[in-house]
Amino acid sequence: MLSIRIKELIPEENVDDKKSLLPVFLEIWNTPENLKYLSSTMLPFEPELVETWLQNHKDQGGRYFCALDKNDEILGIMVIKVNPLDGFEIYGVGVLSEQKGNGIGRQLIEYAIDTAASLGFKDLHTLVFADNTAMLCLLLTLGFLPVTMEYHKRSDGADAVHLKKYLKIYN
Repeated sequence: MLSIRIKELIPEENVDDKKSLLPVFLEIWNTPENLKYLSSTMLPFEPELVETWLQNHKDQGGRYFCALDKNDEILGIMVIKVNPLDGFEIYGVGVLSEQKGNGIGRQLIEYAIDTAASLGFKDLHTLVFADNTAMLCLLLTLGFLPVTMEYHKRSDGADAVHLKKYLKIYN
């Protein structure tokens, strides 16, 4: 497993965070092998749309966590949404194509689990397209359980699986 550091970037408040996050986000999310798992329309993410998300993410409960190498280069990105009513959601996880298989996605998800627990959440949830077998297997090995399905969620008819992980929190 590759040794990484995970850091939260806050592009709404820090222009340098926004400058470093935007191009890598677009690269990861728009790579063909990632796009079908990260977009229900399967259309590429436009820079203007992503820039708007980065500029207004705090109002939406969004948080961006990046896996960084020893040179502070972004290798992977995780987007979470935190809301006291809707809960803690892993909204998206993406890793640079050349970094896949190095355990970066696992480390990002484990970080999300720890963050959810530290914020006092009793569970966290995510949605994964049913044909994303690598992510489904990873989540299942980390203790996530399938709870519901959405049929024909993606524009090509692919189904989506909602998964939840219950956290053991001792007070």
